[in-house]
Amino acid sequence: MADGGRHFCTCDDLKCPCNPNNPANLAKGNFGCDACIRKNLALGEVPTCIFVNLGDTTDWHDWSVEGFAEFVRLHPRDPEVRRQMAARAKAFDAAHNGTGKKDA
Repeated sequence: MADGGRHFCTCDDLKCPCNPNNPANLAKGNFGCDACIRKNLALGEVPTCIFVNLGDTTDWHDWSVEGFAEFVRLHPRDPEVRRQMAARAKAFDAAHNGTGKKDA
């Protein structure tokens, strides 16, 4: 396996019991993001991967929904990135809505 058996996960907290790349979880196989999402929903938090998609989280420690709102305020996307993301979303929707149209 080219990725060394690792799961796609942008969270670098390998000690987290929910991280699919935690060595204990990786050894189990077929361990995805479900536990992380369940934990975050129960705690009123947003998964780290969503933060990482927007900016550097090195010094960030507030993973709450309110903390996410503040993080977004501090890490706005420029108009070109927003346009690119909208085009990708449109292409994804077209590819998955059964019409087969990919007009993005």
